[in-house]
Amino acid sequence: MKLLITSVGSLLGQNILDNIESRRNLIQVTGLDASPQNPRNFRCDSVYIVPETDSPEFEGAFTKIVEKENPDFILPGRDGDSIFLSDFKKNNPSLYHNKIPLGSSFIPRIVLDKYETYLFCKKNNLAFADSLLFSNQTKIDLLHDFIRKHGFPLLVKPAKGFGSNGVYFAINEEQLLELSREGEILIQEYLGDPERILKFKNEFKKGIPLFFQVPEKEQYAAQVIIDPNGGLSNVFITINSMVLGRAEQIKQIDNPDIEKLVISYSEVFFKNGWYGPLNLQLKQDKGGNWKVFELNSRLTGTSSARSLLGFDEFGKLAELFIPSFRIPNLSSNSKINGHVVKYLSDNLLLDENVDTLNRLKIWQKS
Repeated sequence: MKLLITSVGSLLGQNILDNIESRRNLIQVTGLDASPQNPRNFRCDSVYIVPETDSPEFEGAFTKIVEKENPDFILPGRDGDSIFLSDFKKNNPSLYHNKIPLGSSFIPRIVLDKYETYLFCKKNNLAFADSLLFSNQTKIDLLHDFIRKHGFPLLVKPAKGFGSNGVYFAINEEQLLELSREGEILIQEYLGDPERILKFKNEFKKGIPLFFQVPEKEQYAAQVIIDPNGGLSNVFITINSMVLGRAEQIKQIDNPDIEKLVISYSEVFFKNGWYGPLNLQLKQDKGGNWKVFELNSRLTGTSSARSLLGFDEFGKLAELFIPSFRIPNLSSNSKINGHVVKYLSDNLLLDENVDTLNRLKIWQKS
């Protein structure tokens, strides 16, 4: 089977490669990325240097490559790639109906816009963290009302973006106003115990630590696969310990309340044209109610970990969309007693390979 992965140099690209490693004798991988300086590129059988996905030149480059390589399956490596691939599939339905396992781009467009996500969930009565879009032009009384309602700390995110890029915890109004000077921001209620954040105020009175992060020991995440007819895979729920925005320890848990919430999200998303992977990140608010604070309409940076724990997203997608290739689905019918621990690994980046990729815009494994 020929698999094409966009933005293969991303953390998600690495996760897809890790997930399929034991089946690489059955899968030929073509990767696309904007940078030659990435060791993940050279885990592919062939890789192309392409413009950034949101640039006007990307579609032309992408079209030429898929016509040449004729992949059987195409997966996105970033949120913006999900939008592009969904639209590309819509414009070429006869050629890419089963090759791109994604529904309408309506949902990934909403997911990429943090405030639109909040409004969409509110409109559809889906439990989501309360949010306020704020800038210097917003009436200050709206900010004061939000602060009175939720108190500090508050989570601050870029209005549009992905991952944990540009995310802050604000512990007073002055910080919110300072962050808003850089442009429009999304302010979100903090879910969880506020004391875990507020205790770090005193740490900075001593000075600025050389190494610092807010420990996130209990991030809950749920993954589900929606098929083109609206059917759902089992809901796979994990509790993750985060280090610098990455899940370093992952353990499966059972939680009927989270499962019920994920099913309600999946039903609404399917009614709005989405099928394929869906990932929700959740926490309990101060009243003990489960709320989603982040959504992903793709595989994620913990996909390979979930596969080791018995939820093989790649295998499930291949089984749904391209069953004729008989790619093994490594999912387990019983719970695996254990947890996944991630460690850093060394990757040799050979100058010769980088130079070839930089010069020719393509590298192939010899």
